[in-house]
Amino acid sequence: MKSKDIKVAEIKKHNPTLYSKVKSGDVTLQEAYNIVMSEVMNVSEMKGSGTKSNKLTLEKEFQLINKRYKPSIDDWIELLKKEYPFTSGDKFK
Repeated sequence: MKSKDIKVAEIKKHNPTLYSKVKSGDVTLQEAYNIVMSEVMNVSEMKGSGTKSNKLTLEKEFQLINKRYKPSIDDWIELLKKEYPFTSGDKFK
């Protein structure tokens, strides 16, 4: 079975309505496949060939660390001084 045939079979199996939209040309095969697979895998969005996007921003990482370890402001400052010893002199007291 070719990749295209597998995608068509998955769409037809999991979402017949979407399959009819693919056949009529309203939705592309890849778009329909991404929708079906995101529903099957219970993820919000499909990217590329079956990978899911879980990008964490600096702000989200900061919130996670803050919730998990609950560091004080002094702890944060000490860690920043250790990480940036030569540039932190004029930034921190």
